[in-house]
Amino acid sequence: MKPLLIACDFDGTITQRDALHVIVDQYGERDLWATLGPRVRRGEMTVEQAMQEEFSRVRATAAEVRAAVRERAPVRDGFHDFVAWCEEHGHRLLVLSNGFRSIIEPVLADAGLERLEVVSNDARFGADGARLVWSDRGPRCLLCDRPCKRQPLRERWNGERLVYVGDGISDRCASLLADVVFARDGLAEHLEESGVPFVPFGDFHDVRAALADPAGVRT
Repeated sequence: MKPLLIACDFDGTITQRDALHVIVDQYGERDLWATLGPRVRRGEMTVEQAMQEEFSRVRATAAEVRAAVRERAPVRDGFHDFVAWCEEHGHRLLVLSNGFRSIIEPVLADAGLERLEVVSNDARFGADGARLVWSDRGPRCLLCDRPCKRQPLRERWNGERLVYVGDGISDRCASLLADVVFARDGLAEHLEESGVPFVPFGDFHDVRAALADPAGVRT
């Protein structure tokens, strides 16, 4: 197999639960996403606008937030083995997230995976609410009319066969660049409704097995 570029979402993909939802549930307004999520899906507001609304109400220190995520959003089964398999076979693994570096990097460090490349936004937590720090993602995407994950992915793509692994709204546009998409939860529902082929997965053992099987996913 030729080397791949594997772009992998963090919240709800690498982690068993969405770390952002964990933070909001514990330190913000619980269940606010139940109101905001449908508005995002209808195109009435962007993911970023919804996140800003959620996190403006989060009252916690960075240490408190990291502790909550460590306890309630552990790394998904098989991810360590998947990283080792990528490194053994020369595949580039990119953590491409709409979440926060100040959360992602400690979680990866706890798992001994701080060497992974992370592309994400960030947040500053405090008693007056969280301030979100958006990364520069270039011009607005022609598909979703917002700066999304497509541009940073394109910037790191050297023409390899591209694999995308994700679960949510922020993965929709970037996943359409991929030769193979592994999807679960909201991303899987969206791709199925759109008629876009994808491979469902439960954990990273599933992803590794599918990519490693010559008779399985074509890469």
